[in-house]
Amino acid sequence: MREFHDLTAGTALAGSHEVVCHNDLSPKNTVYQPVDGALRPVAFIDWDLAAPGARIHDVAHVCWQYLGLGPAVRDVSEAARRLRLIADGYGPVDRRELVSVILWWQDRCWRGIEAAAHCGDPSMVRLRDAGVLGRVRAAHRWVFAHRDTLDRALH
Repeated sequence: MREFHDLTAGTALAGSHEVVCHNDLSPKNTVYQPVDGALRPVAFIDWDLAAPGARIHDVAHVCWQYLGLGPAVRDVSEAARRLRLIADGYGPVDRRELVSVILWWQDRCWRGIEAAAHCGDPSMVRLRDAGVLGRVRAAHRWVFAHRDTLDRALH
C-alpha cells in the first residue's frame, strides 16, 4: 500500500489530492501466494473504487479490515498494539486521526449499504440481507466504545 501511494503521489492521477487510494483494501481484495511455506500478500484486486484521496483513508481501511476491528476482537490491547504496528509500518499519516477515520469508514459503509438497499440496489440488498449492514454497524459501535484505548496506543 505504501509503495503504491508513493508511486501515485504528485501524479496527474492523484490530482490535487495526496495520492490515489484503493478505497477497499481488505483480505478479500488481496491475492496471496505461498512464499517460504507461508501465504504472503502479492497483489491487490478490485480497483473499481480507486480514486484520488488521502493516505490515511487506505491506512484506516486496512486497520479496520485486516485487524477485524469489531465485536469479534476479544483482546482490545492486542488490537491496539497491531493498530500501532500498521501505523508504524506505513509511516507518514496523522496518527491522531486514524481511529476517527476508521469510524468514518465504518459509518460511511453501513450508511451507504442502507441507503442503496433502501433504493433497491440488488447488490446492496443482498449485502443487507446477508447481515453485512448489521456487522458493520456492530464494528462501528465496538471501535467507538474502545476508541480511547485504540487512540492511546497510537500516541
